[in-house]
Amino acid sequence: MPIHFLWGDEDYLIERAVDKIKKEILGDDANELNYKAVDNPNFSLFSELIRTNAMMFGDVVILIKCQKYFLETKSKEKLDDKQVSELILGLNNVSDRVHLILVCPTPRGEKKKPDSRKKLYKEILKLTKPQEFPSYRSYEEYKLIPVIKKMAQDIELKINQNEASLLIQTVGSSLRDISVQLEKLKLYAYPKNEVSEDMIKNVVSTNTDIFSLVDLILAKDWSASINLINEILQKEHFLPSLAFLQTAITNMLKIKLYHKSMSTFDLAIKLNQNEYVIKKNIEKLANVSLDDLVNLKIELAKVEYNLKTGTIKDPLTAYGMAFLGGNYAK
Repeated sequence: MPIHFLWGDEDYLIERAVDKIKKEILGDDANELNYKAVDNPNFSLFSELIRTNAMMFGDVVILIKCQKYFLETKSKEKLDDKQVSELILGLNNVSDRVHLILVCPTPRGEKKKPDSRKKLYKEILKLTKPQEFPSYRSYEEYKLIPVIKKMAQDIELKINQNEASLLIQTVGSSLRDISVQLEKLKLYAYPKNEVSEDMIKNVVSTNTDIFSLVDLILAKDWSASINLINEILQKEHFLPSLAFLQTAITNMLKIKLYHKSMSTFDLAIKLNQNEYVIKKNIEKLANVSLDDLVNLKIELAKVEYNLKTGTIKDPLTAYGMAFLGGNYAK
């Protein structure tokens, strides 16, 4: 029976798997007559889709994103026993020429999985073997590097282990982000087809401003910090950079707390960061006290409160009051 069930938190890999299935069934002839994609349909449409009849001259592929039917979340679809039975009956009678691709993406990093208690999922297990596509973690270089090499090879690009490692350290573990950067590197390398360390440093997009800002704040270089914050705020709303700073300082706090009792590898797993990044941050924190980090976390919370409540309307003023007048600056 032509039913596929794909799930996991690495959407890039799920999309690649969907493309492969489409290619195998439809070749290069996918069109609006033989291919349909629907995002979390209501019960009536879901039931109608799985009862679709094949076209006269060929097979049909139907992609249905349906996480609300299989995940235990606030947005889950509540079905009564009669509706569940109707869907199960429909799944058991899918036409041999209608290929259903059921996709259940899960929130990245939250370790959610299809609810095995649901009758509908139990039926899926009888009809097909679900395929999981988990995301990689930044500390899993040994898993990621072969994947990156294969991704580069697929676009006729060569990347060695050291350069692949640097790409992970720079971009992170999201395969979609890595794919974008590999495409940019391919254009930059032309007419050659091999990636060098200098290319990654010159071409790969990183939010260098925000990373530099963290370093300046840890060094208590308030004048440079405020100037850089001002530059960042000219480019974007205050929330993304503030959220990044809060997360970065929280992670720094955890590193400071645990680095003497945990190995850098264990810390990398705990914080889902690359081990090299952990080591560099331990070096940066050598002259930063635990009290400094706690106070800085408090000041950033004040920035968020003041801006969201409207107590202070100008983000630059809120940062200035936190850093120049806060406990951390004393």
